[in-house]
Amino acid sequence: MLAPLDEIAQAIDAHDSFLIAAHVGPDGDAIGSGLALQQAIRACGKEAWTISTDSVPVSCRFLPDWQSVSSAPPRQPQCAIIIDCDGSRDRVAAPYHFVQNAKFRVLIDHHRTSKPIFDVNWLDIAMPATAQMIYELLKHLQTPLTPEIAQCLLCGLSTDTGNFRFSNTTPACLRAAADLVESGADPAQIALKLFDERSLEATKLLAIALNKMQVDCDGELMWTTLTTQDFQSVLVGDESSENVVNILRNVRGARLAIVMRERADETGPITRVSVRADPQLRADLFCAQFGGGGHAAAAGCRVRYRPFEESVKLIISNARHWLSEEHPVIEE
Repeated sequence: MLAPLDEIAQAIDAHDSFLIAAHVGPDGDAIGSGLALQQAIRACGKEAWTISTDSVPVSCRFLPDWQSVSSAPPRQPQCAIIIDCDGSRDRVAAPYHFVQNAKFRVLIDHHRTSKPIFDVNWLDIAMPATAQMIYELLKHLQTPLTPEIAQCLLCGLSTDTGNFRFSNTTPACLRAAADLVESGADPAQIALKLFDERSLEATKLLAIALNKMQVDCDGELMWTTLTTQDFQSVLVGDESSENVVNILRNVRGARLAIVMRERADETGPITRVSVRADPQLRADLFCAQFGGGGHAAAAGCRVRYRPFEESVKLIISNARHWLSEEHPVIEE
């Protein structure tokens, strides 16, 4: 049996058109990894389209070729490569019939909740970011690391390691980062765009979120809500709230931080939920209760078909119980 890297290399060699998609509510790892893979496949003379029905977050709109990300491919691709999520209909930010109708499907992910559901499945929870996996794949393919590819991959690595501050920052990750910087990536720009810079409107939204912040469970649970009216009052969309949850998580004594945003689509009301937690609390398993997923320390989900106020009560009630329960030990 071939190793996953060899199987993926064969899939890229055997097909001429590719859909690349990641999870809903994409972050720097999802977008950066997708764009890097897209550029590498296009360099082979093949067609590749990075798809995100949730668009590209503002923080990632400095990446090379980010404007090429679209909501759907121009035609049915032969091969679908799903990255940085479990590959399920509710988690993939792409029109799912393009995934289902692909002749061949590949799953590349580092989340603990993913299962092997496609033709080729490279699942490695030891990887700190999907960008590390794409880096290893491009090395295996002997793809030249252009400055553009390097910038996209370093964005992904930086996103999922908290700019190399989280406990998942490995020696291999740092060696890859050094290689990417040598290949032309700009770590200062990436750190600024991902972690420091925000618009005036996003800053106003942050003020609203912090003003509504709730302290629960003797300070172990921090949470806040952002309603449709809150977003409208400062004329911004959901992407402007992406870092609010990290600020709540940084409160001394907090073990679980939750931000809930009121949204809607053609199916009705949606509550988008971002969670940050002590890894021992398993944010990924908390969100899995609601059809979401992610990492032990950072995860997300969406609650559908309920009024916003009802969804907030449901999430916070579960969070209170979650803090008082024991959770599975993280496998090394």
